[in-house]
Amino acid sequence: MKTVQLKRLVVTNFKGARKLDIPFNEKTSLYGANGTYKSTTYDAFLWLLFGKNADDKKDFSIKNTVEKELNRQDHEVEAIMVIDGEENTLKRVYKEKWEKKKGEEFSRMTGNETVYFWNGVPMPQKDFVSKINSVLEESVFKLITNPLAFNDIKWQDRRSLLTTMFGDVSNEELAKGNSEYEELVSKLTQGKTLSDYQKQILAEVKKSKDELKAIPTRIDEVSKSIPETLDFNALRTELDSKDLELKHIDKQIQDKSAAFDSILEAHRQKQMKAHGLKADISTIEITTRKTAKDQVTPDETSLMLIQNTITDKTQELKSAENTLSILETKVSTCENEIASTTSKMDAKRNEWNAENAKTAIFDENEFCCPTCKRNFESEDVETKKTEMLSTFNANKTLTLNTIMMQGQSLANETIALETELNTLKSRIENGKKLITDIKKTIEKAEADLVLEKSKHADAKDLLSEEDVYNDMLSKNILYQEKKAELVQLEEQMKEVPKVDIDELKSQRNQIISEIDQIKTKLQIEAQITQANSRIEALKQEESNLAQIVANTEKTQFTIERFEKLKMESLEQKVNSKFQMVKFRMFDQQVNGGESPACEILVNGVPFSDANTASRINAGLDIINVLCDYYQVSAPIFIDNRESVVEIIDTNSQIINLIVSEKDKTLRVA
Repeated sequence: MKTVQLKRLVVTNFKGARKLDIPFNEKTSLYGANGTYKSTTYDAFLWLLFGKNADDKKDFSIKNTVEKELNRQDHEVEAIMVIDGEENTLKRVYKEKWEKKKGEEFSRMTGNETVYFWNGVPMPQKDFVSKINSVLEESVFKLITNPLAFNDIKWQDRRSLLTTMFGDVSNEELAKGNSEYEELVSKLTQGKTLSDYQKQILAEVKKSKDELKAIPTRIDEVSKSIPETLDFNALRTELDSKDLELKHIDKQIQDKSAAFDSILEAHRQKQMKAHGLKADISTIEITTRKTAKDQVTPDETSLMLIQNTITDKTQELKSAENTLSILETKVSTCENEIASTTSKMDAKRNEWNAENAKTAIFDENEFCCPTCKRNFESEDVETKKTEMLSTFNANKTLTLNTIMMQGQSLANETIALETELNTLKSRIENGKKLITDIKKTIEKAEADLVLEKSKHADAKDLLSEEDVYNDMLSKNILYQEKKAELVQLEEQMKEVPKVDIDELKSQRNQIISEIDQIKTKLQIEAQITQANSRIEALKQEESNLAQIVANTEKTQFTIERFEKLKMESLEQKVNSKFQMVKFRMFDQQVNGGESPACEILVNGVPFSDANTASRINAGLDIINVLCDYYQVSAPIFIDNRESVVEIIDTNSQIINLIVSEKDKTLRVA
């Protein structure tokens, strides 16, 4: 078993305590009146380990809020702890951070920081917490150092911890020999717990009851929607009679239509023949029109070719003139650039000559001490002059080379510009020649155009197209025959044959309307039948749901009985592990049911209602069992120890906090 004991605790400026240095033994008692920092020792110990107080709060007042002069001092807790026989020194320091900015008279507090030490070695919070947890987890530590801690956690957590410690009772073992329970356990598949199944059953019961409750309303709604009953047999007889009337009318219409069809077919044949004649006549007219047009229209192909030539060459001339103008502008620009680069070359040449003419000039003041004005030694002067001359010549050579390179660049640029200028001038000469050739071509084409137009003017005395067209049609015998035949057919088709069946159609429409009205009324019979079937189905559904509710409630009752049996078994198993405390693992409800719980009883009295001595000894009993389970022991802080005459045996270190009015300062015994 791992043992953790507190050997010494040093508290500095913590919750009003300026300095506490407390040694601890296997059993240690701290005596003092109220306000002598007894409880502070436990808060300080917990804060050192976990950064919290006994109430599990991180944000509590560590600093002294009364004595302001202490505020800028560090707040420290240091402990010597014996862990499995080896001493370890742990320390946590809460420091204020102060900063004095430039230009400000006083320092200002900018925040706080916490520093951690283990055996004198500083370390980050993460590493410090990791080492604490490697010794003992925070949740376990609080349960085995405070007799009241186990009762302070939620009953669900108490129950879960006890179940984990002593193992839950097996469902299969409990159900063995009871067919109802065995069937219940067989449904707990795929990780489903008894609680999960109970929630499922409750949901099913609620759903079925809600649906069952809604069925009477649904039946009432269907009943109200049933229409009034009619004499459906009489309606069917009337429908058969109307169907016979409709067939008789259709027969009469069919007979008259058949006689009329032959007349319509003859008329249709005439229409088709007339359509064919019109198509033939139109074809002859189109062919004749084209022939007449060809006879009276002179050939203008040559005229169009000449006109196109003039248009193309005029456009080509305009493009050539624009190009020539652009080239002349570029020549002007190029000449200006050549003049500019020539001027720049002359300037560089003058700049090179001026630089080349420069000589080194020495200032005698440079050869004396700048402080005392004493002249340098002659050999130092010569050395310095040599250095200065060398520097001067090197700078001069560099400058001359730079000027020369710039001049060469300008010369190259001038050559390139002159080459471009010659090219431009050559292109201008070619462009002028091209313009001259184009103008000659245009002049010749314009002369040819005048000549061609005079030829077409001579053809104006020919007959018009319309005269030729009419003359050709009048001489076309086939055309005249087809025109005469078409006139004859159109005269025959002026009178369109008719048949009078309007009265029969009106009677037919009336009968159909009456048939539709009868069918609409007959649909009511189907609606009534459907509604009655729906009501019967709802009644059957109501019966089925009632059975489902009964079955699920029976399953629910079985679950509750099995849960009670399981809780009783768990309760017996848990209670056998403790000396003086017992655990009530379920509560009796007002409706006779039972619900899970985990209440601590001390001599049959709830823990919260027991006296101080009983609660402390009960807590020690729980701590002994927890220490045995976790195989670890740690210091137990017992507050209000003066109320307990005797405590039960324990293997853990005991630290008693005892109220003693006569001890105005903390006394350790």
